[in-house]
Amino acid sequence: MLLPLHGIKNVLLHGLPGSGKTTLVERLVGKIPYPKRGFYTREVREKGRRIGFKIVTLDGKEAWLAKRGKGYPQVGKYRVFVESFEKLAVPTISEIDPGEMVVIDEIGKMELFSKSFQQAVLNVLDSSVPVLATVGYGLIPFVENLFKREDAIFAEVTPETRDHLVDRILVEFYRPGFLVVFEGLDGSGKSTLMAKLAEKIAKEGKKVVTTQEPTKGEWGEKIREHLSSGSKISPQAMAELFLRDRREHAEKFLIPALQEKQIVLCDRYYLSTMAYQGACELDVKELKRANETWAPVPDLVIYLKVPIETALERVSQRPFYKPEIFETEEFLAKVAEIYEANLKYFRHEIIDASKPLEVVIENTWNALQKYLADWQNREG
Repeated sequence: MLLPLHGIKNVLLHGLPGSGKTTLVERLVGKIPYPKRGFYTREVREKGRRIGFKIVTLDGKEAWLAKRGKGYPQVGKYRVFVESFEKLAVPTISEIDPGEMVVIDEIGKMELFSKSFQQAVLNVLDSSVPVLATVGYGLIPFVENLFKREDAIFAEVTPETRDHLVDRILVEFYRPGFLVVFEGLDGSGKSTLMAKLAEKIAKEGKKVVTTQEPTKGEWGEKIREHLSSGSKISPQAMAELFLRDRREHAEKFLIPALQEKQIVLCDRYYLSTMAYQGACELDVKELKRANETWAPVPDLVIYLKVPIETALERVSQRPFYKPEIFETEEFLAKVAEIYEANLKYFRHEIIDASKPLEVVIENTWNALQKYLADWQNREG
């Protein structure tokens, strides 16, 4: 399996009814080149009128989940057939082999009347096999607990996101390339280090490309204008600019490069947004979730740790230096704190960037090589 090396193997899709979750899952199932098992929940209509829902397994077996009528249990106008659901659906997500992936469409109110289904869902999410699932809405404790999980990628399906999500989610299950992100305070040496490592990788005959955020596109230029001018833009508006820039970056550059088996080195990514906009009092977990709808999770984060005083001194020595709005010791202390508190969500290496450049390059290169070896040695 060419799974990403970041280690997060559960992808949970959520969205309002009618947003296209099942259609998205069906498209992904057709593209992911592994053995798969599981089921879809599909509407059944007669003469344009919805009369119920059927469970359809990936190998083509069907059974009623719910149908218009009275009975127990009941959800709105529909009677739920728990016994037939358990007989058909639960084994498809329980009796799995290590080389398979599991598809669950969906984890919703009707399906959750089954206690055995609830347990099977938890078991497979906690297992070693990749899981693609859709999750319903509603004040259901089981669903609310799913959204608290830290071992899953969450992506919201909307009319705006659903086409992009085909390739975006695909690279979480089938990723020929390798995404390395360089993070740290401005002045930690990210750009210089990235360029030196790209040279080393290229000399080994590997395909490597470098990129940065903000990008040089329309939204990236707007971000730079606001940062350099010190304009009074709200944290929410700034976070939205970064999200738009990142969406365009992912669609046009990151995902295609990963699909083409390239090593991608990126100077800043959405962990920067979490740190800097989080220091502006925005919710860090919400920033993470919003960005992961659009942006592939990095295989590796290299965090360059440097004292704030050192970072500010280095930045101030740049030619044509002009302070940006984020460059105060108090603010950067918050940024560094958020950075380091959230590294746990990513496969990462912490590098002491206060040392001489040659030492930083050598230490980072030595750390990076073992990850590149893991990437090359994955099962094909």
